[in-house]
Amino acid sequence: MYIFITNYEIIMFGSIEKKQLDNIATWMTSTRETKLPSVLQGVFFMDGNPLPDDCITFYNLEWDAQTLTLLLPVFGRLQWTFHNSILGLLLLRGAQLVQFTYKIQFEDATLQRSQIIPLALGIPIPRFLIDATMCQEKDSKDGDTWKRKNIWLGGIPWVGEYTLRRIVDADGNYTPAFNDMLAKVQNDCLVIVE
Repeated sequence: MYIFITNYEIIMFGSIEKKQLDNIATWMTSTRETKLPSVLQGVFFMDGNPLPDDCITFYNLEWDAQTLTLLLPVFGRLQWTFHNSILGLLLLRGAQLVQFTYKIQFEDATLQRSQIIPLALGIPIPRFLIDATMCQEKDSKDGDTWKRKNIWLGGIPWVGEYTLRRIVDADGNYTPAFNDMLAKVQNDCLVIVE
């Protein structure tokens, strides 16, 4: 763990390890019960993401069943994978520095559509700057495929749109999308481990 001291606060930087995506089901796992809905369980690949990060999980996050909300810290332990590159490392450290988090607020109990509110240092980024959504595709089996969209500055679709595909199911089994993911990304990735 690294500590960075500013005039205002102490920022803790978690340790980083290199891992391999071809065995992601063995290390990106659920370690505690959080009542996460089954549609959100497993590991997901950000297919088509132009940024240097590839996979996420919602495991080990507190699910708020009353408000249908989940807080996803990009800097969380074994929560997010980054490319094993300078750009991947810069994105990872930037996420740590500003404590970048997504608040995922579902519209209703079907959990098919959500508003995503990015937060930096706990402050929500206004929707007029970025209006981000995640919607389950109509032909998706049990939430295996989602569309992630961004509208910037009130109307410009731009960077960061992709298809979220489940590559590891709730039982820890690889899905058909897993091999497709391996063909599109480098096997080595960076993750925060503590």
